[in-house]
Amino acid sequence: MMELWKKVGFRNFIIKCIIFVFIGIMLQVVVSNYFSHTAFFKEYLEIPSAFYVEPTLFKVFLVNAFLFGLVAFILRSFEKIKNIKDFNFKKHQYIFLALAIIIFIGHYFFKFLINQNLEFFMQNATFWAVVKIIFHLLFFTALGLGIFGLHFLKYVLKEYKREIIFFISIAVGFFILMRLVHGLWQYFSSTIAYILYRIFGIFFADVTYIPFVPTGFVSGGGPMLGIGSFKAVIGGSCSGIDSFLLFTALYALLFILDHKKIKKPLAILLFFVGAIGMFLTNVLRILLLFIVGAYVDKDFAIGMFHTNAGWILFIIYFFIFWTLASRLIYKNEKKIKK
Repeated sequence: MMELWKKVGFRNFIIKCIIFVFIGIMLQVVVSNYFSHTAFFKEYLEIPSAFYVEPTLFKVFLVNAFLFGLVAFILRSFEKIKNIKDFNFKKHQYIFLALAIIIFIGHYFFKFLINQNLEFFMQNATFWAVVKIIFHLLFFTALGLGIFGLHFLKYVLKEYKREIIFFISIAVGFFILMRLVHGLWQYFSSTIAYILYRIFGIFFADVTYIPFVPTGFVSGGGPMLGIGSFKAVIGGSCSGIDSFLLFTALYALLFILDHKKIKKPLAILLFFVGAIGMFLTNVLRILLLFIVGAYVDKDFAIGMFHTNAGWILFIIYFFIFWTLASRLIYKNEKKIKK
């Protein structure tokens, strides 16, 4: 690994990726946990839920599909990525960084226009909701070009054509699959809620448990849990069905890519072990969410923590699981090249 890190192109690429993700997360923290709670935001920038296209589920599906496609892309082209070229920072990148800032501000100006002219925009809320999504896409595109540069984009489009098509196909296919199987989330939510209800009952005095509570969200409701004054419905985005599906699809992808190198019966057995572990990881996520909501900060729990804890725990869990599992299932102790 140290030899790989010594490669300038690979090292700088990883650093730029970290910067890109860090900026995205920090903006979310500032906006979700601070700016959106100010009096100014509530008076001038707050807009109805009609301008959000399936806000929670759509984002979860999109992030999971992107994550799965990205992992598949890395697995397929890691040998190329290890020798990726390095590009110096160019002046045009300042333009894209400035453009990203303008788009970011423009997004909130757009929300201000909706807020101040609600009757007009409500006539075609779905269309303007899509426009709002386009603002987000344009912002991250401009930010990416500002950090990586046009020269890097041209290089990637030239050297990674097949891998990009593979990435898009996998991501879109996985997105569609999630939409099709997401209806199973009720079974996951009910099981998690009951398990946590029993756990909470051991350690906390004031525990709330209602098997099903209807809500106005896309999922339609779910079991309600509570510790003290903090109560929340465990709906579709909390059920863990997406993480479970992501784990299954990723494991299947690795199985297909390396089917000649692995001990198939043992690999199948370890899948069930890993799937149970994935389910328990989500139980841990929801447990931590309720503890944070009850004893730290409610808004942080249902906002930043709820949005990011899932994918962070998934990456940590899958990395640990696959590191251990790969030592057992590969013939002659062979592993996927890293």
